Amino acid sequence: MEKRLQNNIVYFFIAVLLISVLGFYPTYFKKFPAFEGLNIAHHVHGLLAILWILMLIAQAFLIRARKYALHRILGKSSYVLMFLLILSIYWVSRVGYYRNIQTMSEADTLAQLTNGIPDIFYLATLYVLGMAYKKRVDWHLRFFALSGLLILAPGLARYLGIFLALPNPLPIVLNLSTIAGIPLVWLFFDIRNKKSPVPILIFLLIFVIATYVLLSGYANWWQAMARWIVRNVF
Repeated sequence: MEKRLQNNIVYFFIAVLLISVLGFYPTYFKKFPAFEGLNIAHHVHGLLAILWILMLIAQAFLIRARKYALHRILGKSSYVLMFLLILSIYWVSRVGYYRNIQTMSEADTLAQLTNGIPDIFYLATLYVLGMAYKKRVDWHLRFFALSGLLILAPGLARYLGIFLALPNPLPIVLNLSTIAGIPLVWLFFDIRNKKSPVPILIFLLIFVIATYVLLSGYANWWQAMARWIVRNVF
């Protein structure tokens, strides 16, 4: 079961790439070459996100081909790539804040930051754990696969809501069901096969926290925290 997972996880990463490209096609790729309404921060973030997914695909192919030395060498480059990706999330969030504050109320603008700034901590947590347990292959694989699932979420939301133009609230329901459903099914098989449930449970905890934060945009605690971030970090 575990060997089959290692050999086939590459197809999941390819699906993440395809859905992400399709999801962002109407709001990004379709705007080529003028890219009206977008700036350098969006281009840098988009490029880094694609490079991260391509790295996941390449790493999965290398494991499938048993090129373990190349896998380790490429893995070392992930330190730089992940650092830059996290910085790009911060940059896009900052740009979005100063753009939105021109046309939206402060409360609305701060609420928008629930989609961006918290992602830094979710993604960093999965990455740090994945690298910390690189010698425990089953955990290492799961943490990095789940980082791909985390990156899938915004692309899938746009794919369902914009590319397919499904009526609300269907895109939200399907997106949340997918992001929670995949690890839940995976958890079931891990428990059945007597594998440690810890990586999947950590991701599900992150999912619960992320959902709570997204629903708390206008809560006093989030408004105060976001206001502090704007004043001290932006």
